[in-house]
Amino acid sequence: MQTIMDLGAQLTSGIVTEREKAIRLHDYVRDTIKFGFNRFFDAASPDYTISFGAGHCNAKSRLMVALLRAAGLEAFQHFVVIPRDILKGVIPSNMWWIIPAEINHSYVEVNLEGSWCEIDSFIVDTPLLKAAQARLASEDQPIGYGVRIESTNQWEGQSQAFSQFDHKMMIEDHGRIDDLESYFRSGKYRHKILGVRFNTTFKLMGDRMVSQFNSQIDQIRQQGNN
Repeated sequence: MQTIMDLGAQLTSGIVTEREKAIRLHDYVRDTIKFGFNRFFDAASPDYTISFGAGHCNAKSRLMVALLRAAGLEAFQHFVVIPRDILKGVIPSNMWWIIPAEINHSYVEVNLEGSWCEIDSFIVDTPLLKAAQARLASEDQPIGYGVRIESTNQWEGQSQAFSQFDHKMMIEDHGRIDDLESYFRSGKYRHKILGVRFNTTFKLMGDRMVSQFNSQIDQIRQQGNN
């Protein structure tokens, strides 16, 4: 079985500059792993996210950091708290009540040739981004369906680029997090229902909960494929 280290090395084989390596990995995660949810939620390992082929912000950010580090780049997962409004229309209406008003979101910090870049532009795949922004434009809304009207999933390896986050959305800044399990146990972690972490809820509910969420997202995405 191919490891993350092997995959990171394979994807960047023959690429010389740090920026070109980072862009290659960014585009791989964006295009290969669809935005969605898997049964391990925030606790999904990079290997599982790849095998499942879908992940939300925190699963894909964890994967992105692992691949960047495998390619020899310095990278961190940075957590913040933002309003849940970004998920309007992505979560089925009958499940919206379980989403806390404030949610934990992570983006990636990567050091390229001495300069730090902040990115989450790899999180939303292009068909979903196009379809979601078209819906927002038609409804004259700034945010929802997993994106902002100003979101981008393009990155040139030099600047900040966000498909979901914007610094104006930030409620709390939790900084770089390496010890995820400690973070999930902390009071900073919002993803709970009746005191039970989503990581546990999604795992227990299995494919039934995941498929309900991802079916909703696929309906939006399909418009971007037309």
